[in-house]
Amino acid sequence: MKSAFLIIDMQKGCREFCKCQREFDGAVEYINEAAKLFRKNGLPVVRVLDLGVDEGPGSKEFEFVDSIITDENDIIIHKEYNNAFFKTELNNKLQELGVEFVVISGFAAEYCVLFSYNGAKEMGYGVSLLQNGIAGVEYEEVKKMQLIRPVVSSVVLECFL
Repeated sequence: MKSAFLIIDMQKGCREFCKCQREFDGAVEYINEAAKLFRKNGLPVVRVLDLGVDEGPGSKEFEFVDSIITDENDIIIHKEYNNAFFKTELNNKLQELGVEFVVISGFAAEYCVLFSYNGAKEMGYGVSLLQNGIAGVEYEEVKKMQLIRPVVSSVVLECFL
């Protein structure tokens, strides 16, 4: 089963908006580790950027935080809505690549991560959240998300991929 890794809204402007910046920064370590595993196995890494951050593409706060390790082969998706699958090319790109399962990480657990998780389910993908790889506006919401949704750790990903 081919998998893809989604990194949602880990943008500089999102970090500034986040009340839990320490948790945001902590999620980066797990995101980088998972992205490394996906890339090593030739699987897609998708960076999703929210067009509503700062003044959009080209503005300082629109870009991913510097601590996220990126690659020129990453797929870039711009979104206008909380769900990364809604009115974007994400589903088409994943289908072209034969992806059946997605692992989701990023910001904000209670908005874009949750809506994209639900969007992936609605599109028929198997889906899981990256354990410790999501951040939120409210720390309690992050904990809830990881308790009531399937999560996968980096250790399991290493075996799975």
